[in-house]
Amino acid sequence: MSLNSIDFSDATPGTPAVLTSKTGRTIGGIVLVAALLQWMPGLEPLRWLPADLTTMLPRLFRAAPVAPVQIEGTVDDDSLLAMVPDQPPETPGLKNPVRLPPVGDDAMTMYAQAGPVSLPPDPGEEGPDDEIPPGMAEAAASFAPYDDGTASEEDPEVVTQFFQSDANLPAPPRVRTTDTGLPLLAIEDPQRSMDRFYRSLQRVQKKAPGATARVVHYGDSLITGDYVTNTMRRLLQTRFGDAGHGFVLAGKPAPWYRRENLKLETSDGWSINRMTQPTIEDGAYGLGAVTFRTTNKGEWVQMTPEGEDLNKTVSKMEVYYYAQPRGGQFQMGIDGRMIDVSTKAEKAASRKAEIQMNEGHHTFKLKTLGNGEVRLFGMVMERDGPGVVYDALGLDGARAALLKRMDPDHWHDQIRLRRPDLLVLHYGTNESQAENLGIRTYAADLSQQVGHLRAALPGVSCLLVAPMDRADKTEDGKLVTRPVVKRIVLAQRRVAYEQGCAFWNTWAAMGGEGSMAKWYKSGLGGGDLTHPTRGGARRIGSMLFAALMDGYAEYLKTHP
Repeated sequence: MSLNSIDFSDATPGTPAVLTSKTGRTIGGIVLVAALLQWMPGLEPLRWLPADLTTMLPRLFRAAPVAPVQIEGTVDDDSLLAMVPDQPPETPGLKNPVRLPPVGDDAMTMYAQAGPVSLPPDPGEEGPDDEIPPGMAEAAASFAPYDDGTASEEDPEVVTQFFQSDANLPAPPRVRTTDTGLPLLAIEDPQRSMDRFYRSLQRVQKKAPGATARVVHYGDSLITGDYVTNTMRRLLQTRFGDAGHGFVLAGKPAPWYRRENLKLETSDGWSINRMTQPTIEDGAYGLGAVTFRTTNKGEWVQMTPEGEDLNKTVSKMEVYYYAQPRGGQFQMGIDGRMIDVSTKAEKAASRKAEIQMNEGHHTFKLKTLGNGEVRLFGMVMERDGPGVVYDALGLDGARAALLKRMDPDHWHDQIRLRRPDLLVLHYGTNESQAENLGIRTYAADLSQQVGHLRAALPGVSCLLVAPMDRADKTEDGKLVTRPVVKRIVLAQRRVAYEQGCAFWNTWAAMGGEGSMAKWYKSGLGGGDLTHPTRGGARRIGSMLFAALMDGYAEYLKTHP
């Protein structure tokens, strides 16, 4: 085991409380009940995610009178993985690359808004605007193929046809089913935004030397716990190859922040600033919208792979950090072998330090030296390709509009350091809290942030993923869809079309109107009627994977 090379890349363009025995017994009882809810068979409708501790009591109160409902279709990894052709076809014209049963009209579920749609007016508005939201036209005009030095004549064309904000959109796709009955809703991609990602998957599947397909998945609390994204990661890496854990934050911004197959430990002396709260004045939050700072000596971060079948080994480690005039030093290394890194620079810049090593099971550690501020963003753990890397960048309380708190130039530098093939924006949960949400302001904010992302890597594949259904309880006890959810979904779909991104409708794939009530009664929806249970999160990840493979199979028909 040896350190083969080191590369530094610059991307510049009080007293504890004492519990009484009674209090201790009460807490112990709650913990015991929580454990029983998680593991005992037959209690699936009561299960919760770590990120949703506050939903347990409402779930307990609501559970008794609710009759269980069976959601059709099962999450079966083997059937999902079989959707991918064993090898990319040598010639175009493959008629049925996806194993799907015949679908007739009687087996289809229409997406709730079947037909041309326009954004509904905001509450209190007289009617729709004819004016394009600020930033859309400028962002559209700036989109051009990004030259990263790997361009070839096979690179996907960047389509520059954009939809006006008052134009009717094409009718949305219908829901089909996989072999297991799992709903399959196609990704809408009229401008072929996904072609770059599909091309990277094809290179991986053909086992091109060093080929890696990278995905960066931004989101809110639905992504923080890595349940939806881990399902995607596991399925993609099982089918195409394991290229590593990917980007991981340099600490835990919330107790329930986690990354599957990885043990993350830190000391207690780090100051944490988030895009949500507490913020930082310069807007340099890093790729994951969270920054970890300290001037202390001896603060540390340690990461150890814990995978059994996947994510067991590492051959490359990267540390994303902030170089600045009064920057301090840290040590980084594997298995006790350390090197010194200085973060001092004449001007602020995004940088990364890289260690390459013989592939194996390694423990990575970073320790500060206390001679200035060290600001970290995260670490990357990867293996030599071919394979897939799937970064989960979820943050509790995140909204698309909060992305404007990120300094645009800094954010661009961070994305260019990571160089993803696919950027996923998965927001809407927190926006749906406000029933009087100004939908046109929301759409303009979202459009502006998509434009910022596309400006960093204009040729990158871009996918907007809609929020889940969200239910309210009426006075007579019925669970109904919160109306603002549908308005958010329609706004996101329109922004995707206008900005040249693809769109996948989680809400429609769940079943559309009233689907959260069914998911809750079946044990797939959380007690807050907003988030999924662990099983529900896995189902969402499986449906998104099926949609990606459906689109990939279509791509292979014309790109052998």
